[in-house]
Amino acid sequence: MRETDETRGQEYSSLMSQACDLGRTSQLCWTGAAVASAVLLSWAIDAKHPGMLLPVELCVAFGFYATVHARRQCRLIEGYVQEFLETEPDGAQWYTRLAHLHSLPGFQDRSDWLPQALANAITLVAVVFSWLFAKGAAHGELMAGIVTMAGVAFSVHSIVENMHLDQAHSPGPWSQKNTGLHEVTAITKRVGTAR
Repeated sequence: MRETDETRGQEYSSLMSQACDLGRTSQLCWTGAAVASAVLLSWAIDAKHPGMLLPVELCVAFGFYATVHARRQCRLIEGYVQEFLETEPDGAQWYTRLAHLHSLPGFQDRSDWLPQALANAITLVAVVFSWLFAKGAAHGELMAGIVTMAGVAFSVHSIVENMHLDQAHSPGPWSQKNTGLHEVTAITKRVGTAR
């Protein structure tokens, strides 16, 4: 029994460490992409060319998707730990208690929407400046149209991805794994046939 507890403790600490690393990686990717897109945006504004605003949107998209991927992996780890390692009342209970905190009325943690809001704000600025500089550049309206289409596509997709990320916050996928084949009892049979 003691070896099992030690193995569970090692697995718990390893998964918690991996979740911390994913959070750190997510933050670094988003920060780096935000800084790079701000630099690209200033260069594009200085050059007054709408075509240079497309790399701004691509850089923002890269940072946002790196953040979403890391958060999705972290949520999988959270769900696994909550479902399999935090089931005993005397064990570690971080994610279980955090889930209880999130379910309380009045608790609002909107930090997941901050990268998405910043990404869409930078995209909106790129679209606006692309149309401001469209008349002064060769094929300016075409480039401004491409920047607008890319910006709208990214904004819609980022909203959808954030909504999917909000739904993946529970240990639901891991609890479904435990619902394999099971014996059907007489009570279950009667309930199923009484229509």
